[in-house]
Amino acid sequence: MSTTVQSTTVQVKLEGVYKSFSKGNRQNQVLRDINLKIKKGEFISLLGPSGCGKSTLLKMIGGLLDSTGGQLMVGNETISGPRKEIGFMFQKAVLLPWRTVEQNLLLPVEIAGGNIAAAKARIYELLELVGLKGYESYYTRELSGGMQQRISLARTLMNDPDILLLDEPFGALDEFTRENLNFSLMDIAEKSGKTVILVTHNINEAVLMSDRVIVMGINPGHVLEDLTIEIPKPRTDQVMALTQYSEYVLHIRHLLGVGRV
Repeated sequence: MSTTVQSTTVQVKLEGVYKSFSKGNRQNQVLRDINLKIKKGEFISLLGPSGCGKSTLLKMIGGLLDSTGGQLMVGNETISGPRKEIGFMFQKAVLLPWRTVEQNLLLPVEIAGGNIAAAKARIYELLELVGLKGYESYYTRELSGGMQQRISLARTLMNDPDILLLDEPFGALDEFTRENLNFSLMDIAEKSGKTVILVTHNINEAVLMSDRVIVMGINPGHVLEDLTIEIPKPRTDQVMALTQYSEYVLHIRHLLGVGRV
């Protein structure tokens, strides 16, 4: 195995970030004192139980939600809304069933007023990248759930964002399809050098895929540990047989109070 060389440039920075939602006359705090520095090209997992604010935090980084306090930055700029260098992939594919795969992939380009002719050439590259070469004329309703998620990933990559935000993108899929897509995602991230921030509930998945796992607790959501995974890349399924891998998984389970000691 070889180790991927990462940039030392901090691409995403969070300092003292917190988030509250109003409920009647009360403020319900869902995140407190989040401090993170994410380097360009890192693969980060936000891991924790339901209610710890993982998806809320991801939406704040993506500019889809405002923070209540603290500072969120991409490069030297404060995050104040959606940004073209950030691509967001949701839990569901959210594809338009009356449009073909090609037409779905062109949607973000159309919305942005981009060059359609140039984008069409990119479509074939992306479909090959996600393993769906030749499916451009299919309607998305004709595709399986796993194939639809591959199309959704390709659409997220369509405008070539520097940062990919993924909110449990394969969580609804069967274990076999999910694992194959995880390896495809790792391969894409390693080849492109993109920064990836993944929300997941799956400890094994987080350890297998990530350079760092941000383990989060609840009431309100906060960082329990920022854990560096020191397993060389690229990673294969053989990683799961390593003692080091098992130790990371067990450590996180204990942090989250999972299982019996």
